[in-house]
Amino acid sequence: MKLSANLAQNIVKNSMEIIKKNINILDENGIIIASGDQSRINTFHEPSLEVIKTGKTVEIDKEQSSKIDGVLPGISLPITFGDKIIGVVGITGDPEEVRVYAQLLKNTVELMLQDAFLRQQLQVETGARDRFIHDLLKGRFENDMDLFRLRAKTLGCDIEVPRVAMVIDIIKIGGVPLQDWVRCNAGRELKLESMTSDVQRRLRQINEETSMITRVGRDRFAILYNLPKGLKDEQLKNHLDSVARKLSDMLDKVFKMTVSIGIGNKANNYEEYSKSYREACLVLKITRKIWGTPSIYYWDDIGVNIILEYLPENIEELIVKTIKVLDDNLKETVKTFFDCNLSVNKTANKLFVHRNTLTYRLDRVNSLTGLDPRNFYDAMYLYLAIMLEKYNN
Repeated sequence: MKLSANLAQNIVKNSMEIIKKNINILDENGIIIASGDQSRINTFHEPSLEVIKTGKTVEIDKEQSSKIDGVLPGISLPITFGDKIIGVVGITGDPEEVRVYAQLLKNTVELMLQDAFLRQQLQVETGARDRFIHDLLKGRFENDMDLFRLRAKTLGCDIEVPRVAMVIDIIKIGGVPLQDWVRCNAGRELKLESMTSDVQRRLRQINEETSMITRVGRDRFAILYNLPKGLKDEQLKNHLDSVARKLSDMLDKVFKMTVSIGIGNKANNYEEYSKSYREACLVLKITRKIWGTPSIYYWDDIGVNIILEYLPENIEELIVKTIKVLDDNLKETVKTFFDCNLSVNKTANKLFVHRNTLTYRLDRVNSLTGLDPRNFYDAMYLYLAIMLEKYNN
């Protein structure tokens, strides 16, 4: 490991909070790269070369320091990482006075270095794992599948097991819509970045190690959830419901986040993971536009509404044009009629109107559009038109 100036300065700052003396950290060339005394940074410290060469502690008293340019009284100790000396740590002051702190300082600095190294390694490993999961989500497989499988094995990712894609969107924080929450304070963007990093860690903690979790953008997370062995198809939705609600409840309790969760279909292996992920994303897109209520949604929930995503633009315009002649009151009447499964009694009760009033409105729709909501085929066309208008708006 190589000592960087930023890391060294952080170590100096933290160490001086424990040992109330000036501390210097020097690189393998005897140059001070961090110090409590900013004027000493980038200056050469001759005694440190002996420390690096011999691996032994060097003490300099007041008399000795007066004979060496740029050197103050103090103690210099080797910084070892593994079996290698990578630098020197020095504590300024009369050796008789600061000797009691010397070994403590050396141990503290080396522990901080080890901690920094482990965190750095974790970031590298997490980054590599995230990139691999993104490749799986996008269906980006390398030409050499043996190499791709080796990546998976190295990162501890089993790509031959059944999984389900779960996509989590942050909708609100503290009851405030996400965009408004970010806009109301200049520092919120950075806070969101920090929060989402914490969220990712939490998601990993409450899910099995075998589930692959990553961030997808600023406010979205994706999970390739590893399905338990022996889980029958008829048990699948109940199990996924339990997992999704556990995730949603945790995010609400710990982070005050309101989320929507989209769940794709079961994928048998890595070749199908990206399809399940696309389904989960599409579920969130369609349900957000049509219903707009944060919840847990499955592919089956969107039903015929999947058509809304794939209709050619010219066909969309033709269909939506049909209902342009209807006012909002008539559109709401037709939508409620459909929601009530074409039942006149249920619709009248839900709208708090008399049956005759409802019949008049349905006749009016027929008169204006040429489509009778009580006719199955006309009803399908009207439903599609109303949903398309809402979807595109």
